[in-house]
Amino acid sequence: MASATDFPVRVRANRADAPFVDVRLPKSATMTKLRKLCSSKTKVRVRRVFLHPSGEEVFNVDEIPSAAELVVTSGEEYVGANGETSSSKSRAGSDTDALTVAVLGSGGVGKSALTLRYVRDFFVTDWDPTIEDAYRKQVTLDGKTTPLEILDTAGQDDFESLRHQWMMDKSGYIFVYALDDPKSLDDLDSFFGLHTMINISKSTAIPMILVANKNDLESTPDIEKLREAGRAKADDIGAAFMETSAFSGDNVREVFEAFVRMCRGSGNLRSVKKGQSCAVS
Repeated sequence: MASATDFPVRVRANRADAPFVDVRLPKSATMTKLRKLCSSKTKVRVRRVFLHPSGEEVFNVDEIPSAAELVVTSGEEYVGANGETSSSKSRAGSDTDALTVAVLGSGGVGKSALTLRYVRDFFVTDWDPTIEDAYRKQVTLDGKTTPLEILDTAGQDDFESLRHQWMMDKSGYIFVYALDDPKSLDDLDSFFGLHTMINISKSTAIPMILVANKNDLESTPDIEKLREAGRAKADDIGAAFMETSAFSGDNVREVFEAFVRMCRGSGNLRSVKKGQSCAVS
């Protein structure tokens, strides 16, 4: 029986006479997992995935609607029913209009859980440590739609050499620590230092939000101390401060929407307390 967190798609190889096969795609799937699943179903070594019949190439799982038909290839262009080929097509808004954000922090603070709660609105309970996963979401705010590209990154020290790459050429950053882990706030200092080095020559401030995750935990003196330490750290680095719970969904959508508004230049984000919605002025 299919899980409630799965959704159906149909997949075929890149031949007009190839049959479609049914696949149950987990909502937690990454593109790597999707390619592996499609490879096993179609006997194609899948490198590229296209929506049928539009021929638009899929780069992120969250771009795939339920019941979609997919055509997979080993690297060649999609071939339509009439023999026409199609290159990658941009989604609503061009890539130059897209905002890009890296979600950063040490391992186990809930970066992937926050990202998936926002992109797919569910809490993942069983998740392999991330190396990096990219997601794309169309964000409609104040009558305007903006493509938001989210890079969910690894927090383990083994991947420290990749941090510079993750932080380059981004519209801004969401830094995450956990309210039950004091070390996770200290661990962010290396990310803050790298941000300064990368963006020192830029004339405008880089939008940043410092997120205290796991605010669903019962308050204790240690948690309150760590909450206030986060607020002070945010003030020190010029970031907004917000609290979230990936488990309950509290304030998760507000964080990403606040980031979009900051990038649009619609105002400074005030720090918010647990239970309050974010305020942009």
